[in-house]
Amino acid sequence: MIALATFTCLAIALHDVDGPIHCKGGQKVRLQGIGATEMDGSCRQNQPCVAGDPRKQRRTMARIMGAKPASEDTSINGQLWFARPVRLTCTATGKSHKRVTAWCQTAAGKDLSCEAIKARVAVRWDKYDRGGNLRRCAG
Repeated sequence: MIALATFTCLAIALHDVDGPIHCKGGQKVRLQGIGATEMDGSCRQNQPCVAGDPRKQRRTMARIMGAKPASEDTSINGQLWFARPVRLTCTATGKSHKRVTAWCQTAAGKDLSCEAIKARVAVRWDKYDRGGNLRRCAG
């Protein structure tokens, strides 16, 4: 069995609901097991997502994380920057496009992928939730 590395991310910005989450140390984290709307409002081919306003969804995700927004670049490649870093505890599962894929929890112990599903800003992506961790999250 492979040991998974746990790390702390002091989150300073968020691109979209499933990431990347930008950490103060330079890491970029892609949340495991979920699919979300792209910032242009589309769904990537072969990826599940939730219809809706991606900027509103991103702000909802920031609230779930416990972040207070400081500024928002609303361009397709923009970020929602936080007023101060938010501590997340993440367990790395691999790499995707120069990002760490991970399960992340808030300081209160809430799983971000699960909370995003509950808030209806993301959906479970079976392909990346092979263990079924997120089945319990569907509303």
